[in-house]
Parts: sequence; structure tokens; C-alpha cells
Amino acid sequence: MLYCITVFSAQAQVQLGVHGGGNFSKAIGDEFRSSNRIGFQFGAFITYELGRYFALQLEPGYNVSRLRTNETTHSLPNGVSKATRSVDYFNLPLLAKLTITPQFALLAGIEFSKLLNEEKHRLHNGLPAFRTELTSGYALGIEWSKLYFRYRRQHRISRINEPSDTFIQQLQIGLRFRLL
Repeated sequence: MLYCITVFSAQAQVQLGVHGGGNFSKAIGDEFRSSNRIGFQFGAFITYELGRYFALQLEPGYNVSRLRTNETTHSLPNGVSKATRSVDYFNLPLLAKLTITPQFALLAGIEFSKLLNEEKHRLHNGLPAFRTELTSGYALGIEWSKLYFRYRRQHRISRINEPSDTFIQQLQIGLRFRLL
């Protein structure tokens, strides 16, 4: 068994790189308007190849999502005024990567996110409007040469009008550059 682990590890390759691009974000829930807002993201990627066609990819990054709260939340005890809000997250997706051709791959996996600007947005009662603890979600993606597309969804992001189940849906497009 030790021999198999050693041979398997020796055949694996690690790639490091950076990525960045824009996104279209919207929060889905009763307290938000459904229109997409433009944001951006950037970060790094670490790919651990487990074979010719399969790899695990970690993509730590900084993500700015812009969300629009609607006018009905202003009158709620746990509400906020109507506005477009910028929420900044540290995201840590862990993706399984299936390489179809040397230039094309499919990705899917879990994602963990932590709000970075929790003091910026407050409810009428003074509490943070967005969840400050680690949240989870999932990500789906396509990579085509240096171009990437991602669909990401974070669950239970808001404290506005609790107990509601709101989430951020995001479409991302960007470029990635391998460094090693």
C-alpha cells in the first residue's frame, strides 16, 4: 500500500496560478430585487493532478458581489433601507476538475465563504445585515484555455427579515494564468 501511495504521489503534478475577472451577482430572496449587478473577483488556483484527466483544484480568492435590497425591507424591524450594497467575501472553493481535452475542462465542487466587510451593512436594530460566520455553497465551471466561466451559489447569506432563506447567485467570467 505504501508503494502505491508513493507511486501515485510521484505521478501527481501541482500547478499554481492566478485568475481574475468580472461577475454578475444577484441575491435571491424576498428582501432583494432580482436584477444582476456587476462586481469582480481575483485570486489564485492550486491544481493537484491525480491523473491524465482528473484533478483537484483549490481557488482561494477575493470576491465583490453587488446586491440590491428592495423597498419593502425598509419597514421591517430587521430591515434595511433600499440600496445597492457591495459585499466583499473571501471564497475558498474546492473543485473536482475533469479535463476533456488539453484546452477544455469541467469543474464542480463545494465552496466556503467568509464576509469581509461585516461592519459596513447594518439592520435597523444595529446587527449585521449579512451573515458573518462561514457560509457554504457550490460552484460549477468551465475552463477553455485561459478563459473560465463559473456559476456560484452561496446559501443563507442574509439576516434581513429572518428566518428567510436567501442566497447569492453569481456568474463569473475571467482569465487565468498558470505560473508554475
